[in-house]
Amino acid sequence: MTDQADAQAPTKAPPAEHETFESRGSLMAGGRKLNYQATAGWLPLFKDERESARVFHTYYRISSRGARINSRATKRPLTFVFNGGPGAASAYLHVGAVGPKRVDTPADGSLPASPVRLVDNAESWLPFTDLVFIDPVGTGLSRTTPEQRVDKNSGDSDKSGNPAEDTFYWDVAKDLEALCDFISGFLSKQGRWSSPIHLAGESYGGYRVGRLVRMLQEQAGVGLSGAILISPVFEWDTLFAGRFNSLAAAMSIPSFAAAARFHGRAPQARAGEPLADFLRRAERFALADYLPANALGGTASAAARRKATNELARWIGLDAGLLASRGGRIDRVSFCRELLRDEHKVLGWYDAATTTEDPFPASDVFEGVDPTLGGLNRIYVAAANTHIRENLGVNSERTYELLNYAVNRKWQWRDDHSGAPVPPGATDDLAVGLTMNPDMKLLVVHGVYDLVTPYFESKHLLQQLTDGSSPARHIRFAGYEGGHMFYMWRASRRAFTRDARRLY
Repeated sequence: MTDQADAQAPTKAPPAEHETFESRGSLMAGGRKLNYQATAGWLPLFKDERESARVFHTYYRISSRGARINSRATKRPLTFVFNGGPGAASAYLHVGAVGPKRVDTPADGSLPASPVRLVDNAESWLPFTDLVFIDPVGTGLSRTTPEQRVDKNSGDSDKSGNPAEDTFYWDVAKDLEALCDFISGFLSKQGRWSSPIHLAGESYGGYRVGRLVRMLQEQAGVGLSGAILISPVFEWDTLFAGRFNSLAAAMSIPSFAAAARFHGRAPQARAGEPLADFLRRAERFALADYLPANALGGTASAAARRKATNELARWIGLDAGLLASRGGRIDRVSFCRELLRDEHKVLGWYDAATTTEDPFPASDVFEGVDPTLGGLNRIYVAAANTHIRENLGVNSERTYELLNYAVNRKWQWRDDHSGAPVPPGATDDLAVGLTMNPDMKLLVVHGVYDLVTPYFESKHLLQQLTDGSSPARHIRFAGYEGGHMFYMWRASRRAFTRDARRLY
């Protein structure tokens, strides 16, 4: 009886994380049709020789006449792509910028109505590089392995009494190590060690790229041909700066000015002046005029402080009296609330060209939802699920975590080596990585209306990094109209692809 019962027992299906999903597609780009193959699945990571996580990724490569990839394909460039957060999946770049399919958005970068529609991405990077989109652990469909999921050292539990999820990889250093392990493991599995290898990361992903430029070469033996940093964070002391950090205040001024100009509120704007020329003038004001007067504080004359504040008001479109009452400084939250307050509108932090109605205009603080990041959630969740589950055929019951706020809240920032509450910036590692590999090309890009990672900070740091150095000839900076996700603007997405193609 036992043998018969065992024979009739249903076979337990293997978990989806042990499967790969192959598909084919075609794309019209650059006036020609491209056939491609896609492989979506999970790559295991190991800790102490035991599987600790499975990282979901999607791998695209060009196919020839419908045949399998031949050996010549391994000579094509290969680019690893990821977003930031921390806690963000790669969907923003995957179905928003460089993958073969993208969300159909209006040309001006405004948000489309639901339901969203996926279209062929004429600006995809597939014509000049194969692509691997990586969802870090805790994002997308990537998770810790069940046996490792429980944090045995934690007394925390969820509302049902179950042990808390293992947050081992939710850590600055371990996250970078995981990406190194993934990239080297992928190159071995797919036989791509001889390919020209590139990295592309957005926001916190740009910080990852800056650190990995050194770490991949030094610890994993992976040489890079190029790196693209998209709306990146370089240094935490400016991003997390307090209200009395004069340099951080100066770094935001050109983006405030760009937003004011876009909304017709910048008295310093000149009729017919190109945006690039306006920004160069704003940058000079920020460093040469505003910064000295602001940094001197009470030791500067009243006339000098008044002049700097009045000039700032003319650049960023706010009342000089308001600025004076705040010591000649304004933070991004206040700027976004105040610029169009007379119209009961609030600007987006991530794209200050975008506005939303203020639901409570009489309130002392804005109580609504940021119109950019908050508004994008419905778009990219739907687009990612549509593409991954329907177009790529991935069969998984897991929830696709576009932006996992639990990862972001529990992220371990402290630097274990120094004990500092924030990790090292990326600029030092980038400088070392460039000297280790002086032929590597670097492209740093920003949207000029982004108030979360202001473009001028990166531009200013790069100017210092490259001053008198030989790698400078391989470094290029570009700013586009748009915000953090500037590629939602059609003209900016096209310009970005042209600049990326030049790097390859």
